[in-house]
Amino acid sequence: MILEKIFKLVYADLQGGTQDDSAMSDKLSVLIENVSLDTMDQKKLEDVVCRAGLIGQEQGFISGFRFCIRLLADAFL
Repeated sequence: MILEKIFKLVYADLQGGTQDDSAMSDKLSVLIENVSLDTMDQKKLEDVVCRAGLIGQEQGFISGFRFCIRLLADAFL
């Protein structure tokens, strides 16, 4: 898909990408900080996995929107 190619060839190399990754990593670290896999039941594991997915989805949306604005700005210049 063309969007995947754009991401891999352009967005992944932008400086802001590492900052976004760092912010997401911080949020995920807080989420799993007190998680013990030994005492976790399936419902709690599902909750943690779903929350982690939402964090990734949120960060992906923010990053994608920033990238879209940058593309539009470059297109108009």
